[in-house]
Amino acid sequence: MTVTGDSDLLAKIEALDNGMQKDARAAIRDGAEIFANALKTDTPVWSGKTDDPTHMRDDIQATGVRDRGGILESDVGYGQQTGFRVHFPNNGTAKQDPQHFVEETQEKTRDEILKAFVSHLKVGG
Repeated sequence: MTVTGDSDLLAKIEALDNGMQKDARAAIRDGAEIFANALKTDTPVWSGKTDDPTHMRDDIQATGVRDRGGILESDVGYGQQTGFRVHFPNNGTAKQDPQHFVEETQEKTRDEILKAFVSHLKVGG
């Protein structure tokens, strides 16, 4: 890369930053997808009688990648139909032992998500 002046240097830095933003967004998107798929697999399903036909595992959603003060993020979790009741099986109740499936999924997918991040953010890779 050759630089002929200050404005050319700033333009090259801006182009590099835009390319990194694209790769970083792709890394976040892939990480969110990995976690959402694992959470769908790990979420328990109630097979008994219920008034709500929507299972928690069928209501897992990931937001698009957004920038919050320079930090890229994507939220992965349960939708409005089931989100209010996830804490009962996950954390337990007086009559139900905690299953901690959300935390277990976080631990289980951590390495795979980090590998996806690294593969997107490697220079030239």
